[in-house]
Amino acid sequence: MLFLAGRQLLDRLQQSMLTLTGIALGTAAYVMFSGIMLGFQDQIVDLLVNTDAHIRISPRDQLRSPETYEGVFFPESRVSWITPPSGMNTADHLSNVYGWYQRLEADPRVAAFAPQLNQQVMVGNASYSVAAVLFGVEPARQRLVSNMEANLLEGSLMELSRGNSLAIIGSRLQRNLGVRLNGRIQIVTPTGKRAYLKVVGIYEFGNSQLDQGFIYTDIHTAQALSDSSSFITDIVVRLHDVSQAAEVATQWSQFTRDKVESWDQANESLLSVFQMQDVIRSSLTAVIVLIIAFGIYNILNMVVFQKQKEIAILRSIGFDQKDTIQLFLIQGLILGVLGSLAGLLIGFLGCLYISTISIGGEDTIRQMLVSYKPSIYIFGFSISVTAAALSSFLPARRAAKLQPIEIIRGAG
Repeated sequence: MLFLAGRQLLDRLQQSMLTLTGIALGTAAYVMFSGIMLGFQDQIVDLLVNTDAHIRISPRDQLRSPETYEGVFFPESRVSWITPPSGMNTADHLSNVYGWYQRLEADPRVAAFAPQLNQQVMVGNASYSVAAVLFGVEPARQRLVSNMEANLLEGSLMELSRGNSLAIIGSRLQRNLGVRLNGRIQIVTPTGKRAYLKVVGIYEFGNSQLDQGFIYTDIHTAQALSDSSSFITDIVVRLHDVSQAAEVATQWSQFTRDKVESWDQANESLLSVFQMQDVIRSSLTAVIVLIIAFGIYNILNMVVFQKQKEIAILRSIGFDQKDTIQLFLIQGLILGVLGSLAGLLIGFLGCLYISTISIGGEDTIRQMLVSYKPSIYIFGFSISVTAAALSSFLPARRAAKLQPIEIIRGAG
């Protein structure tokens, strides 16, 4: 059966090769397109998840409304406002840090957590200044909730625990300030307090905004700069399973007035772009299936039309309808498997080339990011072979319905 299927394909070698080329190019396009998209998504997700935390607990700012002051001025009385209250009540620290510590330590889903004291500052020198966020952290705890140490070009996170007035800054900020390791930077707090911090580390996340806008220091230094000896503005949490982040954050937010937000909730608008990319990828998959199906249907339909005499002879010597269908399905699968394998190889080589292309400037990702997940290749092969099998069925069924006596009479 396999021999007969191969011989019929070789008899129309030009059409068979064109169909194989179509399948290979369609499969290769899917592999390269998926590799680029998933590579980009993986990079962004890794940046969002691992540079900070899976869940962030912070004070919740509350809009002022008439309901905010119910029972405050005149208990048990109806109050009518000439001008309703507006604006926002801003909370500058967590009110029940110890309670959160107890809850997080008792929750088996929590891998680690770390307190932070964060505030906006100005950082610069005589010729350059820029706004930044100063993160006061506990180095021993912070290293357990983020992969910051993996992004350090110089120094280490534990350097911050050696004393006060130490800082780790981003590579772009370091270049803009012209400061080196063990040099000093000046920061100014919103209250006008000035301080000099010694640079003991330089990090690079690959994002220009992060590499310029974040400064890390010891939490005691941050508390001294904010004139608060025990305030905590945030608790960052790392879970054992990052996929549970949104569910856990929603659950915790039900029993607290603090803001509890997972990484995916905080970046919902960005992740919606990923959904659009997945729709585009699905559309490309549909186009590939149509290309493969049309090509195989066309060539097998021509084989059925031109090989009617051979089909009649095969039916006469004992081939039944099932055998005939099987013969043409094998031809479709041969085309699908060979074309898919060639497409996977072309797609892989294309991804290798794409990953060497430099993009952006010096402060952005320097090379195209490509994913080589096995699922891309498995799915690409599966859709190509499945499309080949399905598109082979109609010509196979048509061939199976041919009656040998009618073919012979028509030939005569």
